[in-house]
Amino acid sequence: MTKHFYGLDVLRGIGIFGVIVLHGAFYHYRGVYDIDMENPGVVVTIIGLLLMFAGLFAVVSGFVHTHGYLQSRKQNRKGRLLHMVRSGLVLLAIAYFYFLFTGPGIVDFDTATMDESLFVSLINQGSFQALTQERLFYVDSLVMLSLNVLLLAGLFKALSGKIFHEKAPVYLLAGATLFMALSYVRLPLYEVYMDAVEENRRGLMVLLNWFVAKNNPIFPFFAFALFGAWMALLVERYDLKGVRKRVLPVAAAYFIIGIVGYVLAPETMLERSIDPTWYFIMVAQIGLFTAFVFSALRLFDDRRASNRGKVSKFLSRFGVAGLTAFVLESVVAALIFVALNRLFGFEPGMGGALLFGFVLALLWGLLFIFWEKKGYVYTIEWLRFAFLNRYHASTKYEQLGEERRD
Repeated sequence: MTKHFYGLDVLRGIGIFGVIVLHGAFYHYRGVYDIDMENPGVVVTIIGLLLMFAGLFAVVSGFVHTHGYLQSRKQNRKGRLLHMVRSGLVLLAIAYFYFLFTGPGIVDFDTATMDESLFVSLINQGSFQALTQERLFYVDSLVMLSLNVLLLAGLFKALSGKIFHEKAPVYLLAGATLFMALSYVRLPLYEVYMDAVEENRRGLMVLLNWFVAKNNPIFPFFAFALFGAWMALLVERYDLKGVRKRVLPVAAAYFIIGIVGYVLAPETMLERSIDPTWYFIMVAQIGLFTAFVFSALRLFDDRRASNRGKVSKFLSRFGVAGLTAFVLESVVAALIFVALNRLFGFEPGMGGALLFGFVLALLWGLLFIFWEKKGYVYTIEWLRFAFLNRYHASTKYEQLGEERRD
């Protein structure tokens, strides 16, 4: 396998493409406030499940950052760790800019209102909506990814050279499993956090926010990153057959345990409760996402693979420069929707909303075809890694330049 994993670009790309489609559909569906959470339709249930797929990005991120650290030479490990810290902090800054200024809405079904980000509210309402406490304290997927990178850097620093030990994959798998089991503590702690919100105890809110608050906190999402790190260790040590016989049994076990737990737990998924139902969905997702990562490597990065066609290339661009689409898609969607609404009275039902989201994703894909020829210059990825490259050579920055030269 090569140092750059094309299959992970495709997998990330599928995720970003899906986010654009689902956000475009969900936030512009005319009946969004009328959804019956106790008896949702099949389409709404599927959308609800797919919108909980942030853990896939956590597994991929854990894999990529661990692989990068393993590839660094002994004398350069300190520099690599500093690079991870800087990368995590820059991503954290982008995360808060995103959710405060350009991110998607937070729906309150009880009051039939939408808590919108600043630029989206300006487009939809004609004025800036006041920032709410819920938006300020919301742990979105980019916050989760940045915290995972920082925690991985701390873990690698604590382990020092032990991460290269022959038994490291076994110990890391045990650690990831232990952390996932420990993450069950989020259930009672979430109640403590919500009580603090109700009572406006800001100190306790800040203390618990990154660990247990909605939507993607450290418990359990650092476990997803640890499973990605575990897979990177396996890829470093074994051929594809060796990786398969270690990953797939673990993936199957987690998926089965998660499904059994989900069936036995109360049916509350679409109520977005932090309860046993939610927890077992997370367990099942670890199994599912580790299998996804292995499948992507098998299909696209095995030396015998021959699956790199036009569709995978189209999707892979979202994996290379999809952060730009992720950060800006809500603003772009709002602009297009307002124009369509004013010109044609566009207020789509579920089918029209899904089509709207799909067309938005295709338009981003066409834009990336053009942007690729320019080396993705001035995308958020290009700006981020151009900054990081000033301190430590960035393989991602080099990759963006290679895209232009190809």
